[in-house]
Amino acid sequence: MNQPRDRRLAVCLSALLFSIYLLTFSGIYHSSDELSMLTVTDSLARRGSWDIELLRWMGEQQGSFGPDGRLYSRKGIGTTLAALPFYWLATQVDKLGNVQAAMLTNSLATALTGAVVYLLLRRLRFGEGASLATALAFGLGTMAWPYARYLFSESLAALALMLSFYFLICYGQAGIAADETSSPESSRDSDESKWLLLAGAGLGLALLARLNNAIVGPFLGLLLLYYLDRHHGRNWRQWVRPLLLFMLPVLAALLVVAWYNWLRFGSPLTTGYLPEERFSTPFFEGFYGLTFSPGKGLFWYNPILFAALVAWPAFYRRHRAEALLVAAVVLANIAFYAPWFLWWAGHSWGPRFLVTILPFACLPLAPAFEAAAKRRGLAVGLGALLALSIAVQLPGLLVDFNLYLEDVYGQLGLYHPSTLFDPAHSALVRQMSYIRAENLDLAWARGASINWLALLTALVLVLLSALALWVCRRKKSLCLVSLGLPLLLALGTFASLIFYAPGGDVAAASHRLASMEYDSRIAVLTEPLLTEPFQDAYDGHLWVLGVTWNDFLEVDPFFESGLVWAVGAGIPEPVGARFQMGDVRLDRTTQQGEPFPTDRLPVPPLERAFRLGDSVELEAVAFEHATASRGDVVPVELYWRARAPNQASYTVFLQVIDTAGTKAGQVDRPPCRGGCPTDSWRPGDLVAERYKVPINLDAPPGNYRLIAGMYDLETGEQLSWRDSPGVDLG
Repeated sequence: MNQPRDRRLAVCLSALLFSIYLLTFSGIYHSSDELSMLTVTDSLARRGSWDIELLRWMGEQQGSFGPDGRLYSRKGIGTTLAALPFYWLATQVDKLGNVQAAMLTNSLATALTGAVVYLLLRRLRFGEGASLATALAFGLGTMAWPYARYLFSESLAALALMLSFYFLICYGQAGIAADETSSPESSRDSDESKWLLLAGAGLGLALLARLNNAIVGPFLGLLLLYYLDRHHGRNWRQWVRPLLLFMLPVLAALLVVAWYNWLRFGSPLTTGYLPEERFSTPFFEGFYGLTFSPGKGLFWYNPILFAALVAWPAFYRRHRAEALLVAAVVLANIAFYAPWFLWWAGHSWGPRFLVTILPFACLPLAPAFEAAAKRRGLAVGLGALLALSIAVQLPGLLVDFNLYLEDVYGQLGLYHPSTLFDPAHSALVRQMSYIRAENLDLAWARGASINWLALLTALVLVLLSALALWVCRRKKSLCLVSLGLPLLLALGTFASLIFYAPGGDVAAASHRLASMEYDSRIAVLTEPLLTEPFQDAYDGHLWVLGVTWNDFLEVDPFFESGLVWAVGAGIPEPVGARFQMGDVRLDRTTQQGEPFPTDRLPVPPLERAFRLGDSVELEAVAFEHATASRGDVVPVELYWRARAPNQASYTVFLQVIDTAGTKAGQVDRPPCRGGCPTDSWRPGDLVAERYKVPINLDAPPGNYRLIAGMYDLETGEQLSWRDSPGVDLG
């Protein structure tokens, strides 16, 4: 193993995998499991809290109530913390989607796992080409690729366990190398301590991601005992220090898990899982289901593992202890999840729980690729199997698996056995029929509309990463390649996220809320369907509670909320300020009739006061563009203040007219799209609305004015504008 060269190749390999994952990036939720974990990240990033009150409408589907009455996720803390840097950074930049940025977590984790697979095989003295081929087979020919797009905990656990395995091998080889070279004892102890601490940290991280990964701990421990016996024989005293070094990070992780349980549920041993979530499936039914069932079989979703199974004896002949660990990890995970009541992991693509074992299961491919390099027939067969395995991943990449699952469950019932054991209902077969332009689950092709800049950026990154890997393979490697490539990927990823910036009414409302929240404590998100787009765009610091307004009023004394924002379709009670952003409305309650202050508006107030009649004043206008083309939509925001009660319900109009009075565009509608008529306004109330004025396709070029006003739809009477002295302006 040429360590500097292999490290550079590992960097280029992980860059190539990450750029491919960026090309197939989705950036949206696919499961409530993801939503649960990332909502904890959201609470941490914005408020330093651990609750998931944003999902209170979901009840105990993904969380449990703690002794303090708040809702907490039942998931492990590992993925939540791993996504935190991405999420926090996005909250600091208006143009970045918070959810989108966090969804890169597993893309990075899986790309790094591919690099660890390569480095581990090189440590085991497999050839450079075979090691690269195995790592690429893992990264592109298994479910690791589709799951790099999601935020499930299995991908992070796979990286953590592979790191633990890799560093144990480094420890095992460090002792041999020291014996062969007669290295100073202090240098040898330092290296061994480093590898053992890192190996323990890898296992600890896996426990933080998902406590069930403790089933792998005994096998990693047995491998360590094997190395200790090889290094120190029966000198038991020499075993104590290495075992303590390995266990120290593991114990620290268990303490973190216990603390997290106590923080959420009041006991270090309480995980929050419900009584019905238990091991209740007949073992052999689940075992067959996880391995060879048509709907969820591991080998059908990862055909390349057939070759790994055949090649395992060759792997065993060269590295017996390591091969036994690989077999133990794979079989133990299958045996553990087989009797689980949802052994197929519910809504998911393939056997989701087994994503953790994929890098282990792929390791025996290395001797197969070495043999294929010498035998043409074997190379053709292995290449065909790898191509098939890559092709199998495409339906899971191109289309959201929920489209098929929701349809088939609607026909047969939730989790019907036919979806697991009947080949005719297998997602591998049925998913293909959903691959259409309007269904593409790719960030650059959402809704059949292609974002060419984002697509081009991703393609360029793939080509440059592939070129860098080729250059390093040709023995022309330069430090600049491995140093500059991560920076280039970071810049390209940042640009891609900018291209995918959240838009639409929910994003506009979220930005407005963040700019005006100042003295409030709570926002109530009253529409569950707005959860993801709101979370993606909102960069403020309010405690966001996801409940209907009536449910909030029932729990409000617990929160002692004071001033509250409501986000959704609007609340029926009179409030001091309403901001209508398309289909989404922000309502702000007040204390003792205190009006919303003008200096807190998100736009500068007008220098002169203008009134409509005697009852309404225009306080501010936000006009984004000074130019427009035919067919464009011009966004305009108007901020009204009620000065006296209105006796009639007026309609607001906006018109784009030229000097001759010819209209090029027009919008007419009651305030808040009819949700807050002017005759309900109280003196001091603030009502703002965002309008989108369409420009006619036949509008001639020229200079135009934008005019606004109100009129009574029943009588046709139009209110006149007046300036502050009361002079009529027409």
